[in-house]
Amino acid sequence: MATNTNNVKFLTNLIRSRFSTFLNITEVYKPTLTRNNEKIMNLIKEKTAQASKSELVKKIRVAKEYYRLEMAPPTANEMQKLQADLALVKEFIQSGCYKFLTVKQAWLLFLVGTEVALWFYLGETIGKMHIVGYKV
Repeated sequence: MATNTNNVKFLTNLIRSRFSTFLNITEVYKPTLTRNNEKIMNLIKEKTAQASKSELVKKIRVAKEYYRLEMAPPTANEMQKLQADLALVKEFIQSGCYKFLTVKQAWLLFLVGTEVALWFYLGETIGKMHIVGYKV
């Protein structure tokens, strides 16, 4: 019975001494930690400045600009113009006016349509900076 109480006293004294040692260590090193905070903040600022000059960040900025311009929803004016153009095409087809096109006019319309399609594909190629596939 006496050994059990001695063991309990020993353990409580050990825990107290370890805990008090831990508290003393944190109090002693607290000023050092605040000085290190300045060093750490300066290091973080340096690394951030280095990272902002990297190629990846430059490419992300370019991609962000493309996204902002190309992926923006159409404005109200653009939508009205599109509706007017679609109405003209619908009227052109419904009225059968395409039957009266000359070969020269039809060929010109075909070439203009082909040019628009090719400019689209060329723009895609320039945008992805590769002929085949995207650089990931």
